[in-house]
Amino acid sequence: MRKFYYSEYGPLFEEYITLKRSLGYKYRDPEYIFSQFDKLVLSREESTIGISKELSDAWYKKRPHESPKTRYSRIQVIRGFSSFLNTLGYQSYIPDLPKLSKNFTPYIFTKDQIALLFKASDQLKGTRLNLTSKVFIIPALLRLLYGTGLRVSEALSLSCDDINIKAKYLVLRYTKNGKERLVPISDSLCKVCKEYLDYRQNFPIINDSNRLFINPDGSACNIHAAYKWFRRVLYKAKIPHAGKGLGPRLHDLRHTFSVHTLANMAEAGVDLYYSLPVLSTYLGHQSIGATDKYIRLTAEMFPSIIAKTSEAFPFLFPEIYHLIEK
Repeated sequence: MRKFYYSEYGPLFEEYITLKRSLGYKYRDPEYIFSQFDKLVLSREESTIGISKELSDAWYKKRPHESPKTRYSRIQVIRGFSSFLNTLGYQSYIPDLPKLSKNFTPYIFTKDQIALLFKASDQLKGTRLNLTSKVFIIPALLRLLYGTGLRVSEALSLSCDDINIKAKYLVLRYTKNGKERLVPISDSLCKVCKEYLDYRQNFPIINDSNRLFINPDGSACNIHAAYKWFRRVLYKAKIPHAGKGLGPRLHDLRHTFSVHTLANMAEAGVDLYYSLPVLSTYLGHQSIGATDKYIRLTAEMFPSIIAKTSEAFPFLFPEIYHLIEK
């Protein structure tokens, strides 16, 4: 849905977005960030174009319950926009990006916990009169996230036309990196998708929508609602939640998929570093470096499997000893 802007920056937002898209970026998420910045500009009654340090500082402030990554992303977008304004002759302040900790460790579910999650989601109950209930969505959504490693936003942006049951793949059109990709899906996940689509046809849809994950009235399921219901499933499955930002998070199903996939490959005798490029492409990462962290997590969770693989391929990456002549 196209965003509308009401401050003096509106036309420049549009121009900047057009520029980024002409360079190959889909640039959809920043539209929301610009709409929030637009509101800040209006609330401060800014009348001249050019981002001052005071306006930048107001945007820079951490918001309640905001994750470091979300804050970093919104500052990064406006920082780029400030640079763009400077090239147009509008003097604008460019802040330093906040430090983003790289020590975050995701929560990796065990296979038993995944089974408990699925069982708990299947036992959710709603009322007949609630046309915005998510009880019909959550069982299929959780299985899709764990079975494919999709980002939550990617899953919720799927349309019914993006699922090819016969050929067993999904088409991802709205991705983090702006690149469409095909994602193969298993026979069991195909069955889940088909059952959900068949059940979806019985929804008393008021608002016509081709979006895959919708409420019974046809309205879209958003990330915040999905996470709220995920917390209910965690509680029902008796999996403790450590608090805001500590997980388990809905996004941790993507991390769990990655670790379990690498473990399955290792169990089959495939060296993990042969598996890495395959998994990286499947996940939609722009570099193998973004996927490499899963090697460590897999080694920590499944040391016996890693040891088994190392014995099978002891000289795949031989150590280099003193080769420098003295």
